[in-house]
Amino acid sequence: MLNIGSERVPVCSGINRRSFLQAGSATLGGLSLPALMNLQASGAVDESKAKIRNCITIFLVGSPGHVDTWDMKPEAPDDIRGAFKPIDTNVPGIQICEHFPLMARMMDKVALIRSLHHKTGASHENGQRWMMSGHDFNAASPQPYMGSVVSRVFGHKGNLPTSVILPAKIGNTGTATPHGQEAAYLGSAHQPFFLGGDPATSDFKVADLEPPAGQTTLRIDARRQLFKQVDDLQRRTETSSTLERDTAYARAFNLLTSPETKQSFDLGKEDDKLRDRYGRNTFGQSCLMARRLIERGTRFVTVNHFDTVFNITCWDMHADGGGLNNTYKDYERHLCPQFDQAFTALLEDLGQRGMLEDTVISVLSEFGRTPKLNPRGGRDHYPSAWTNFFAGGGIKGGQVIGSTDKIGAAPHDRPVLPPEVVASVYTAMGIDLETTMMPGPGSRPIRFIDAEPIRELF
Repeated sequence: MLNIGSERVPVCSGINRRSFLQAGSATLGGLSLPALMNLQASGAVDESKAKIRNCITIFLVGSPGHVDTWDMKPEAPDDIRGAFKPIDTNVPGIQICEHFPLMARMMDKVALIRSLHHKTGASHENGQRWMMSGHDFNAASPQPYMGSVVSRVFGHKGNLPTSVILPAKIGNTGTATPHGQEAAYLGSAHQPFFLGGDPATSDFKVADLEPPAGQTTLRIDARRQLFKQVDDLQRRTETSSTLERDTAYARAFNLLTSPETKQSFDLGKEDDKLRDRYGRNTFGQSCLMARRLIERGTRFVTVNHFDTVFNITCWDMHADGGGLNNTYKDYERHLCPQFDQAFTALLEDLGQRGMLEDTVISVLSEFGRTPKLNPRGGRDHYPSAWTNFFAGGGIKGGQVIGSTDKIGAAPHDRPVLPPEVVASVYTAMGIDLETTMMPGPGSRPIRFIDAEPIRELF
């Protein structure tokens, strides 16, 4: 069975993805959505699906130092090991930073990957593209964000967007190159919904859910009917499909007019004690909103922990005395406790609701930080080694995959590349990477990630 996006097309018995492509994909490359619909109408498309899971990705913009957090080196020299001490976890043999005490008690649910690395540059944006899409690319040849791929594969479920980014898209992190959180060639129907607001504020509203000034409900309904008539006409007169455009229109109108949709973003419906447990800050309330959205039909949520690295307290610990002046004190007083509280609240909350098995949680960042402290007592960008981790969604917790050398400078064993992490997200969500293809540039079917998943996770 070969899947093109969310459509499953049977091929001859015994033909796998590679032999199919070697035999020539010209015919299928020209297979339009109307043709697929005709196949479906004639019973040629099998609509049965494997178990589908959802995903919450927490992206730590700026990137924590691995030696200071989840891959500590207590036996290394002072200028390597840094200011923090390791503590034991509830899994014998696994230690993490002392400033993650809540996470330490839940390590049996977490799988650490300590041997991540890439070699394509030390900018934030290089790593963001790798970890958000599984590709490095430039503005001329963009690749789609994971949530957009999930939207294309699984389709929309109810009125909520399939893919949401909270609380805002990644902004200025140093260069003008892409960050990897766009739909790219998959089109506007699969563009993530950007919240664009702070859910921790008392007057929080989702701006895009409010009708434009002067737009009455009657006028919005009239515009909906107009778009529907245009699409009906195009379906009768054009050979190309308007499904993608129609989906985008329907999503926009449903977001504007559905009370249920608006309530999904309303954290006032949550118990005050639970909101306190997550933390009354932007990150904590964004994690709570992520659970709320997944519970109501969104498939993929990314929580960006910060949208920039300049002139704010964030993980980008250069200690430069200027716009990038984050230090150990910021990690100790603010960043580590905030993450520890919200991440463990999310695990607990999902577990208590019976949702943890069906929700993959991935905690990602764009690189590590230099093993050796810089002259100011900070750490700089370092894509040669870092740690990210998974939980939930059938992931085998309580383990460490890969390791780095004695000072955290390079992978020592089981090196892992970013595309393998992205492939693992897709696999954990129930996507078969061998049979599911994307309509690539020029409508040629392509495998959307050129990597195998990390098998130890499953």
